[in-house]
Amino acid sequence: MADTKPEFSSYPEKSPPKTLIVDLSMKYGGSTSRVLSQLSRFPKEQVALAGLAESAITREAQKLDLPVYIVGRRKFDPLIIRRLIHIIKNEGFQVLDSQNIQSKFFASLASTFTRTALVSTINSWYSSEHGGSSIKGWIYTALELATNWNLSLYITVSEKDRQALLRSGLEAGNIELIYNAVNVEKKDLRGYGWLHRRLNLPAERLLCTAVGRLVAIKGYDVLVDAAMQACQEIPLLTCVIIGEGNMRGELVDHIQKANLVGRVILAGYFDRNDVLAALKSSDIFVMPSRYEGTPIALLEAAALACPILASATGGIPELVINGEHALLVPPDNSSALAEGIVRLCKDRDFANYLGSKAQKYINTKFNLESQTAATLHAYQKAWSIHHQKRLNVFK
Repeated sequence: MADTKPEFSSYPEKSPPKTLIVDLSMKYGGSTSRVLSQLSRFPKEQVALAGLAESAITREAQKLDLPVYIVGRRKFDPLIIRRLIHIIKNEGFQVLDSQNIQSKFFASLASTFTRTALVSTINSWYSSEHGGSSIKGWIYTALELATNWNLSLYITVSEKDRQALLRSGLEAGNIELIYNAVNVEKKDLRGYGWLHRRLNLPAERLLCTAVGRLVAIKGYDVLVDAAMQACQEIPLLTCVIIGEGNMRGELVDHIQKANLVGRVILAGYFDRNDVLAALKSSDIFVMPSRYEGTPIALLEAAALACPILASATGGIPELVINGEHALLVPPDNSSALAEGIVRLCKDRDFANYLGSKAQKYINTKFNLESQTAATLHAYQKAWSIHHQKRLNVFK
């Protein structure tokens, strides 16, 4: 009778398995910062990135001399699956960690053909991010759950998203909650006034800065309405929105109709160093989002002691306490947001108190060393779960 033993050892390795992070996004976002920060701390021989040619994450990884494999030129390049399989087999990867829905689709197929473990990192639950009535949110959520045939583990970045997975029928033991983290090298930052000079603004202007993609979920239309109210009480106020996205044209029209040209500035895309310099130069960091996971930009603002005004939505209240580390207001409420802006502009002692407390808290609780260790542990857990499932097949 033929030998029916599986092709792998009886027990998985005790050291973290060799892992390929699959990120097929083109633009820079919060998840990009998360992956790059972790890759810079993972052992190079143990964890690598698979990305698209000329994508933001691929370019940044190459600049930082991080291990990266090019698997295609666009999100739905038909050669992606073949290249992924080739890389996995040639380099001996044992775990795939997908970072978004397009990545999950290809990683699910590749993991099936290569008998690797599959991890899905949820940076923001799709139905929450795009709205419960959004067709896009519904399709993304359905596709996420439909590609779980070979899934070993989920990683979420907020308790809110973990609860969404549990409601979808996932077992608690197959979900790891690992909050985002940041590490800001303050010695390399430019000082206060850099953003004023970059945007050619008078030095006395008070800067209220937001960072993120120009998309509906970020709530920048709400910020424009809030600025219209706040500027009446704070004549020196200027709101700066850093980022690009498909709502630029709509926001430009909104700013013009509100007669806020020059008072609300769409500054465009900044690289990470310039984002940090901008936050260091700002009097307030504002995040008017309708939903967030655990936003990297908010953590970076806190690490720089920039006073935070944010929506009490998604995972934000898990990161900061209202009145202690930040000022939190209801989402989609321009009046509450305007009141928060005015208060932090007028009461600078309170604003500085929030910034100082947030900096100490974030640096202690949300550090990259703990996040990296937890993620490596999650990869080991995923490999063990996958390994045990395969052993059970042969029993």
